[in-house]
Amino acid sequence: MTTTMRVGLFTESYEPVINGVSTSVKTLALELIADGHEPVVLAPRYPGYADSNEITVRRLPSWVSPWNPENPFAHSPLLGQPMALRNLPLDVVHTQQPFGMGMHGRRLARQLGVPLVSTFHTLYHEYTHYVRPLPPALSHWWLSRHLRLYYEGDCTRVIVPSRATGEILVRLGVSENKISVVPTGIPPLRPVLPAECAAVRERYRLPEGAPVLLYVGRLAKEKNIEALFDGQAHWPDDAILLLVGGGPALEELKSKAESRQLAHRVRFAGFVPRMDLPPIFATATLFVFPSLTDTQGVVLSEAQSYGLPCIVANGGGAPEFVRDGIDALVVAPEQIGPAAASLLTDPSRLQAFSCAARQSPLHPTPAEMARQIVAVYEAARND
Repeated sequence: MTTTMRVGLFTESYEPVINGVSTSVKTLALELIADGHEPVVLAPRYPGYADSNEITVRRLPSWVSPWNPENPFAHSPLLGQPMALRNLPLDVVHTQQPFGMGMHGRRLARQLGVPLVSTFHTLYHEYTHYVRPLPPALSHWWLSRHLRLYYEGDCTRVIVPSRATGEILVRLGVSENKISVVPTGIPPLRPVLPAECAAVRERYRLPEGAPVLLYVGRLAKEKNIEALFDGQAHWPDDAILLLVGGGPALEELKSKAESRQLAHRVRFAGFVPRMDLPPIFATATLFVFPSLTDTQGVVLSEAQSYGLPCIVANGGGAPEFVRDGIDALVVAPEQIGPAAASLLTDPSRLQAFSCAARQSPLHPTPAEMARQIVAVYEAARND
């Protein structure tokens, strides 16, 4: 029988910020509670947001950067230990990033004498354009050194969501024997009524019968959204691209859609709460995922749960969670347009991909994710 564990989940991203990391943390916390453990989420304070009571959350003082205003960051541990971390008994510290909150977690793990486990969610080398004004080469060198020191030198165990992500850490000098591959689990998604789909079409001006190519996620440079603009020349004339999400590139993408005379074929939904996504998935025809920098692409499994075939750029860990030629097409970014067109113009193949997507064996479950992570915790406590 597994012993009850008090687990500190340190994360820079948490609700109301919606992304793969915040989804992973909340899903894990709920599963740990269901299994009788006692998780507490430690996250930066988000101005004006009040947490619900389903999970214990402690917020740390935060600051907002001008280049990423929708995602607050915790103050540096160099400013002292926040009140939220005092008198916090834990058996395991589990960080989600090697910076801000990750450094707070490292300090607390040392103070308490408990193992430090960390999940490597993000291909940080693809985000150095946010680090200003350091030259790219210097940013790359510093980042590689920091990641190696944190994951190899500080962590007892490291979790990665895909094999491709683990290989990156090994190349940086992290021991392969301390790495465990544990994908983020996808909760069962609720049924959607036809009236909800009709409301989605009305809200986003999607003509009845028009194919809808859907993207859900951050709108940022590293997500390669412009590859979708390039692909529209290959799509049927009535096809609509629906972009759901906010981010630092939102206004720039709107301007580019205008300048490229694509505004009539692109809809910007902005941020949509996770609870409101199901009818959007159910309304779409295809899911398009141009990012080369995602370690898993949790949203792919969510989309496939609603029967959406996926067009996936061949990079990062995302291709590991679809079946090329069965429920998805995995292609170079410049081939996303033709690949999407090949399915949209072949209804029988599109239907076959849709059925296969719903039945995919690659959709990880929250219960299995939690079981594997608890096993990592236990191994870390015994190291």
